[in-house]
Amino acid sequence: MKLYVIRHGETQMGKNGIIATEDEPLNEFGIKQAKEIGDSLKTLDIDLVYCSPIERAKQTLELFNLDKDIPVIIEERIKERNMGNYEKVYFKELDWNAFWNYNSDIKYPDLESMKDVYNRVKNFIDEIKKQNKNILLVTHGGISRAIYWYFNGIPIDGNSANVNENCKIYEYEIKLDTK
Repeated sequence: MKLYVIRHGETQMGKNGIIATEDEPLNEFGIKQAKEIGDSLKTLDIDLVYCSPIERAKQTLELFNLDKDIPVIIEERIKERNMGNYEKVYFKELDWNAFWNYNSDIKYPDLESMKDVYNRVKNFIDEIKKQNKNILLVTHGGISRAIYWYFNGIPIDGNSANVNENCKIYEYEIKLDTK
């Protein structure tokens, strides 16, 4: 059984180094990315799609132009980390390693911790493991990190890089959970 994970296409805020709002759409390049990766997805055996309810993820999924017979479930548990009052903040204004770090002792008020994100994602994956299906998730950077940690362990330093490129397919093998 396979789990395919794709982070949405590029947005203008992301390109400009700004934490995107929930209603931020894909930019022109993000639209191109989604259409191109959609062709690759058509070669995979996908039984079910879960998509974040955030606009850029739904727009990305729509541009994949997948077979209409593949069921799609909009899933709250794979929406991006709640950024609170950090939406529209420039990346450079934050300690980026601490901001995304599982072990971070730095407290950013009104921000969902990466530990909480990981636990949300872990519970979701534990649930979908009970299905005997190849599943595609269309989601976000923070969720992609948590999924990576689920399958590869949380790094000692609490950070993971290069696991959340826009419109790249990440593939994980999951075993059927009969519990």
